[in-house]
Parts: sequence; C-alpha cells; structure tokens
Amino acid sequence: MKAGDLNLAELIQFREGHVTLHDRRLILHDLHALGQFRRDLIEMMGSEQAQRILTRKGFFWGQSDAAAMQRLFAWDNREEWLKAGPMLTRIAGLCEGELRVRRLEPEGGAVDIEIVWRDSSEVDQHRTEFGPAAYPVCWVLVGYASGYASYCLGRSVYFVEKHCQAEGAPCCVAMGKDAASWGPEIEPHLAFFHAADIKQRVLELTERIERQQEELTRQREALADKVSVPGLSPVEVRSPAFQRTLELAARVAKFDTTVLVTGETGTGKEVLARYIHQCSPRVARSLLAINCSAMPETLLESELFGHRAGAFTGATRNRLGLFEEANEGTLFLDEIGDITPAMQVKLLRVLQEREVRRVGESHSRPIDVRVISATNQDLEQLVAEGRFREDLFFRLHVVHLRLPPLRERREDILPLARYFLRRCAERLKLPELRLAPACVDLLTNHPWPGNVRELENALEHAAVMSANGLITAELLPLGPAGRVAERHGITAARPLAEVEAEHIQSVLQLTGGNRAEAARILGIGEATLYRRLRESRNKPGPT
Repeated sequence: MKAGDLNLAELIQFREGHVTLHDRRLILHDLHALGQFRRDLIEMMGSEQAQRILTRKGFFWGQSDAAAMQRLFAWDNREEWLKAGPMLTRIAGLCEGELRVRRLEPEGGAVDIEIVWRDSSEVDQHRTEFGPAAYPVCWVLVGYASGYASYCLGRSVYFVEKHCQAEGAPCCVAMGKDAASWGPEIEPHLAFFHAADIKQRVLELTERIERQQEELTRQREALADKVSVPGLSPVEVRSPAFQRTLELAARVAKFDTTVLVTGETGTGKEVLARYIHQCSPRVARSLLAINCSAMPETLLESELFGHRAGAFTGATRNRLGLFEEANEGTLFLDEIGDITPAMQVKLLRVLQEREVRRVGESHSRPIDVRVISATNQDLEQLVAEGRFREDLFFRLHVVHLRLPPLRERREDILPLARYFLRRCAERLKLPELRLAPACVDLLTNHPWPGNVRELENALEHAAVMSANGLITAELLPLGPAGRVAERHGITAARPLAEVEAEHIQSVLQLTGGNRAEAARILGIGEATLYRRLRESRNKPGPT
C-alpha cells in the first residue's frame, strides 16, 4: 500500500449520527468554534499553556491515526506509512501536507523529516481571532506530526515549526527529528509535548471554573425566581416592562386579593393568571378558567353558579358551578368586560357575600375561591358609558396588572420565537427547524397586532410550509405591516450608527458569535466587521 492510494470515499463512511473511519468514530468540527476555543484557552491560561494543550491534543490524534493505518493497510515500507499522515490531515480538512524524508536510519538511528503545510486551518483560526501572528501557530499539526511519526518509528520524534503562514511566510514548514539529532535546540520545545507541568495549572483552572459555575447557577436561580413564567418556561424575559409586571404578579400572588389583568388580545392574560395561581398558597388546588364572552347569559350563569335538577329544560341532574368546583383554588374569568348587566349584578353579589346560589335553588352556599379576571377592553371607559357597573369594577380592580403588548417588549420577541420553534420542532417532528438570518429583523420590527398568539401562529404556519426546516422571511404570514417594518428596520427615529450597531449584534447573536458567517450575511468583509465592532465599542455613551 502506498500513501497516494488512499481514497476519501473508501476511508470515510457517513450515516445518521455517525462518521467513521473503518469503524473508528470521527467527528466534524466547526473552524470558527475551534478558533473561539483557541482564543479562550489563550486568554484563560496564557499562550504557552494553550500551546501545550493543543500540541498534546494533536500528538494523541497523530498516534491514533498511525495505529489505524497500521491496522488497516499493509504498507510497502515505513516511509509510505509516514507519508499517509499528511494524506489524513488533508482528508480531515486540517491542511494540504507534503512530507519528505531526508534521513531515516534503521531502528534507533537518526531521523530527519521535513513537512510542508499549505492552507492550514490553524492559521485561519488564529488570523480570524487575533490577526497576523509574530510566532508559528500550527500547534495541533506539530503535535499530530510528532505523534504520528513517533508511533510509526517506535521512538520519540519531535517536530518544530520553522516557518508559518500566520507570520507571513508563503507556507508552513516544520522539521522533525529524534531528540539526539536535535541536540540542545529541542530543549525549549520539549515542555509542549509533556503533561507534567500542565496538571497543576489545570487543577487550579478547574477549581476556578467550578466556583464561577456555582455563582452563575445561583444568579440564574435568583433570576428565574423573578422572571420565569410557568407554562412558558424556559423563556428568557428580557424586557424591563414585562419583568416589572411579573415581579408585581409574584408579590400579589401571596395574598388572596382579587386581581384584574388587562391587555390586548393575545398578550398572555391567562398565562399570567396561571403564574399568579402557581405562586400562591392555593397552588395545590385547581385553577379553572372560563371565557365569559363565549356563551349566552343563561348558559354562563349555569356554568358559573351551577344549577338544580329541573331548573330548566335539559337540567336532568344537579350540577356544580365553577365557583364551587374551584373551591379553595382560583377561578379565572376571561373577557369579563363582555358580560351582560344582569350577570354583572349576580357576579357582584357572589364577590361581596362570598357565597353562591345555584340556578333553581333558594339557599346559598359559602365559597372560598380567589377570582382573577381579565379583559382587553377599557373598563373605566365602559363604566363612564354606563355599560359596566362601577361597584363591580371596584370589586374586580383591587389590584390591576397591565400586560404590555409585544411591540412594547421587543426584547422578548426572539426568545419567544425560539421557544415556540422548539415546541413546533417537537410536535411536528421537525428536528432541523430554525430561523433564517433575514427573519431576525423582520420578527423584531413587526408590530404584532395579535401579540404573542400571532407570533406563535405565524411561526407554526412557517414551520409547516418550510423546506428542510428552514424558516425564511417569505414564509412568515405577517402582512403589509411586517414588510414595511422589514424595509425600514426601525420603529422610532434613531441615529443610523445606532441602528447599524444593533443590527450587527443581532446577526452575531444569530450566528452564535461566528464573525465570518456574520460578515457574509451582512455583505461586508471580515475586516470591515471588526472595524465597525471596534468603533461601536469605543463610541462614548450619551452625556
């Protein structure tokens, strides 16, 4: 077997969830994620320790590949086995490699090997994160070549990178020799191949990370106590307006006072009512809900108060009303502004006397129930017009919670959208469901007249219509208002630089911090993106 005979299609097998090299499992890495990992290592541990870790990673990788090549193929000679190493780095996407054996003496003798790397992925990683380098940066490749050659030759071979494209050289060149052939020149490099000096530093770093994780967990738990919403969790609440509403709701929940929730259709009034119930001492009991506008007065009266058998045609047996069924729990009366004047009188009596009389009965029954009501109408205006009883209004309005419309809490739109997509992905069995980058501005700038409900329905529609799980702007049924918002991209007069900086940050968030991908989406070069990010960071705040 010769190294030049290696064939990618024959070596690598792809199937769902697995990439294998003759039954040896492999994984694919993202270049920019590796670049960010390299940056984190350097910033957390320093350049020298980062080089040690990455060199040893490459060393073990090279040993494993050399062992696999020995197991799989019968090589013509040891030199062909060595030359297969650069072929594997090319297959793995690490670089284009070419190896030349200058001297290879029999067992235990001198070793002198030159290897040339072109288009090194490590050079790309370093340039993306740090720009041009003042030193060689192909640390994983150096480790890989050393591990591969050491396994093949049965003795320690150390590679040292002499020239690197990150420094401006036309290609990367490394020399590999045994320790005796290197002489004193290799001594400063030996530490990069051995773990002894790293262990204490890793232990210290691990302890520090554990302390930071404990503190982060504590902060997250404290934040979750303040802003998580049962039924919608884990949705991150970012907007100050909605956070204030939730904080007030949690405070009110501890007391058995009547609460009125107002807000536009689709803002989540029932969700807030359930949040209050779950934060209250009544959480062990039921929360029952009824839409007061969904049924005529006679049926609503029977639903709320219950009836006696024979009270009206079709009443064949005694029936509990919701007030009695929710005893010691919570009753949520949605669309309370739509009930008739006669029903208003009956409801007022129940709230005042804390007792209910079933339809067709002459005696009352005591109840212990907390009432939360909701409406999308202006009850004060209805009182002024004589369409809603003032005394009932005051009974319901002991505590008033206003739910802001989605257009007033734009910071929450993307977390909500991603949460709804996760639910759709599970329910519709679309594991690859995701938003196209162009949807970010479209979603955040749409006025959402139907609020959270409209957002959820729009995403479900787009999910059903999507191809391969990708939701594009054209699939979102947002109507003309959404297209106008998409074109203008702003909802209030703001400086162009501010809008541009906000848009860049949104795209970076969408790409998970991948600057190269963000630059591609924005239609600018990476250097331009770096300059604009730097300018936005250095721009002084308002005075």
